[in-house]
Amino acid sequence: MVKEKDSLSSVHKAMRILREFSQDEPELGITELSNRLSMAKSTVSRLIQILCEENMMQKNEQTRKYHLSLTAFEIGSVVYHEMELCQMAIPLLKKMLAAVQGAIQMVTYDKGGIVYLIKLPEDKDTKILNTMGKRVPAHCTASGKMMLAHQDEAEINRVLQSDLKAYTRKTITSPDKLKAELKKIKEAGYAVSHEEFAEGMSSVAIPVYDDMSRVLAAICVTKPTSHLSSAQIQHLLKEMKMYSRLITEQLGKMNVRKRRKSCP
Repeated sequence: MVKEKDSLSSVHKAMRILREFSQDEPELGITELSNRLSMAKSTVSRLIQILCEENMMQKNEQTRKYHLSLTAFEIGSVVYHEMELCQMAIPLLKKMLAAVQGAIQMVTYDKGGIVYLIKLPEDKDTKILNTMGKRVPAHCTASGKMMLAHQDEAEINRVLQSDLKAYTRKTITSPDKLKAELKKIKEAGYAVSHEEFAEGMSSVAIPVYDDMSRVLAAICVTKPTSHLSSAQIQHLLKEMKMYSRLITEQLGKMNVRKRRKSCP
């Protein structure tokens, strides 16, 4: 029993190590990981060695630091490509590109942050736009605020009590102001962010529902602030809402087919 608990503890620690890596910090050293996770260097070193043996991580011999390997990417790709939402959304969002003439992203919510599922066009400047798989806090983007507005009260309060980091001078860092903003967003059915995450860039977001009227994700269109007037926002919303409805309809049709197949 003790040995089993020790094994589970090692698995938990290994998962914590893997989660420290991100697109902003693709490489980390043993000392950095030890300090961040409050683990002994010997423990971090041992676990990283196991992860390297399993081809989950690799060492950069030049920097002496570690990064995730292609095996980790393959595992993530399995999850990504199995997500029915993405399978349904990508063809439709590609059609939407011509109408909105801006960058399109789709996100989902996870524990106070959002994770980017889709980015179109795929070759858009990644210095400006968040790439697929990247996680950012929910309070500082239009899509993040949209998703946060649809969480339950307990989760909203938890996020409001956390550190609301300022990314620009326009980022909302006041819990009271953010709470009022979320209420307004839920009532309006869309969210706008003017340079709250990146200087010079603004975005508009709307929710994506499943066929049971639950919010699954948010679609966001990002443009330079100078190209996003009130009139342009209204045009974007018209197009975005139409494609959001189409995604919901496609998901509904897929679920109907599944239910028919499951019937004896």
